[in-house]
Amino acid sequence: MMVGLVVVGTVTSACTSASATGHQVSAPNGGAVGAGVAAAPTSPVHAYDPPATAMPSAPARIYDVGHDVSDPFLTVGKGRYDLILSEGGAGVTMNAPVASGTAAGRWGAMTEVMPTLPPWAAPGFTWAPDLHRFGSTFVLYFTALVKSTSPAMECIGAATGASPTGPFTPMVKPYICQVSQGGSIDPRVFTDDNGTTWMIWKSDQNIGGSSTPTKIWSAPLTGDGMAFTAKPTVILQPDEPWQGSIVESPDMVKVLGTYWLFYSGNWFNTPNYAIGAARCAGPMGPCADSSSVPLVASNAQGAGPGEESVYSDPTGAWLLYTPRHSDSPNLDIPPRPVAMTRIGFGPTGPYLATWMDPPSPPSSTAGSPSSPGPTSAVRFAPPTS
Repeated sequence: MMVGLVVVGTVTSACTSASATGHQVSAPNGGAVGAGVAAAPTSPVHAYDPPATAMPSAPARIYDVGHDVSDPFLTVGKGRYDLILSEGGAGVTMNAPVASGTAAGRWGAMTEVMPTLPPWAAPGFTWAPDLHRFGSTFVLYFTALVKSTSPAMECIGAATGASPTGPFTPMVKPYICQVSQGGSIDPRVFTDDNGTTWMIWKSDQNIGGSSTPTKIWSAPLTGDGMAFTAKPTVILQPDEPWQGSIVESPDMVKVLGTYWLFYSGNWFNTPNYAIGAARCAGPMGPCADSSSVPLVASNAQGAGPGEESVYSDPTGAWLLYTPRHSDSPNLDIPPRPVAMTRIGFGPTGPYLATWMDPPSPPSSTAGSPSSPGPTSAVRFAPPTS
């Protein structure tokens, strides 16, 4: 797999506020594009190449959110950060919990943003949320267990709302459900610096414990985020020993003109779970690993870190993840916290960087970019077979 020189744009992600635009970042003078973004022009000098961490065995800040956390996803709103989480954890009954705070790590109480599940989804099994604004509408993408399937199959749903904090109303049918490939999970929206948006996700070939290699897909989205403008393409499959037969939990960013795909590899409930990064030719791939070893693997902060996402703004980029693997099928006790580490980008790819707090969220979202998406009249329905 390839290694490449970083090129910065600006970062935007599925934000939970009026400033939400998608996984993209695009500073006027060149920044990072891709994951959670605050719209504020600033020089990218040193923002994406900070000093490497002096503590590679314990690179992250650890935040206890109050319940078991998986698939943490950070977005910025008007005067606050919103942390969107999977359902997970004993005693937690929310389908899509969100915690908000005026600073990263200072979270308030959980609130429910999708109180009703679609009829196909089994209660208690919603994961991997992603939020993006298309014009005046917010779309919450999520993974859910399909009722009455054996082996248990998961597919991707979509819900719409007028506010980043809901309530969101789900579509009646699954949004992406590749039944012939074991299902579909882990949706993420990437927004390029020209405003085009892309859906990136994983097909679940490892359903029921299968060793069939999984795939990560990409497809360009229509302006409303509800369909594709071209047929999907496979952009990454496992080919490194540490990945086993699994790559999943994708999230793409663009930094100084180079596209980077972050992902998790191997089984999510083992110490072999880890986080990698690949360099991509573009949103439709192909992508190739920047290293033969993971970016974040078992360390002093936990065994089996993964389920990552990237938050970026003009001051830098941060990786959010769970610091230790799940104990599934058993409950995760004690609950897993959120890990957050700063990342940098060098000639050979992403690296773990010296910590810096994300800046205070903007008090106003006026002028924040939205995502109109492609204007093509061509519409392909997402795969559901």
